[in-house]
Amino acid sequence: LSVEEYNASYFNFLLRAPYFVGAENPLEDWLPSKNWGLVLKLCELEGFENFGTNMERDAPTRFKEWFNELTPEDVKLPLDWKRLDSLPFQKLMVLRCLRP
Repeated sequence: LSVEEYNASYFNFLLRAPYFVGAENPLEDWLPSKNWGLVLKLCELEGFENFGTNMERDAPTRFKEWFNELTPEDVKLPLDWKRLDSLPFQKLMVLRCLRP
């Protein structure tokens, strides 16, 4: 495991779980709107700018499969997001969005 540096923005996101209210959810057939609102806020953080686009356009089926895993924390995320396995705090932020 690598050591992640403390990032106040990441820590605040994890604690507060801010989300957009009323945003159109393009994945509403499987992802609750509150979770999509969390994803949109996550995309405001450095390093996560493309996360929502990747979910919506690049690999929606793979993200749905990950979302439906019994223990998604033990499964690699789709696309380049699999790198978060070596950055557990950042993966925890994704888990906070998708499986709160």
